[in-house]
Amino acid sequence: MSDEKERYAGEFTDAYTPQEAELRARKSRNLWLGLALAGFVILVGVVTFIRLSSSDLSQSGFYYSVDDKGERINDLPEGMTPDQAAPPPNLTPIDETQPEEGEP
Repeated sequence: MSDEKERYAGEFTDAYTPQEAELRARKSRNLWLGLALAGFVILVGVVTFIRLSSSDLSQSGFYYSVDDKGERINDLPEGMTPDQAAPPPNLTPIDETQPEEGEP
């Protein structure tokens, strides 16, 4: 039989084991990358919250735009017709005075 220490062509080599300094550097990079990612997620969440809190979502129109001061712009953009700005038919509010099917 062959000697166990003798390698032959096509045999798998031992897995690479990083040194202690490499492990510390990898851990430090991963920590900073994780902190940067968490900061970005928090920034996006705060910006989204601020933008949604200043919006008036109770308006029934589908097209909604504001100017730099946060005031609603009633004029449609060039080329947009009122039909294009109207909400789709399946998004119209339900009349609450009439009971739905199955309700007494």
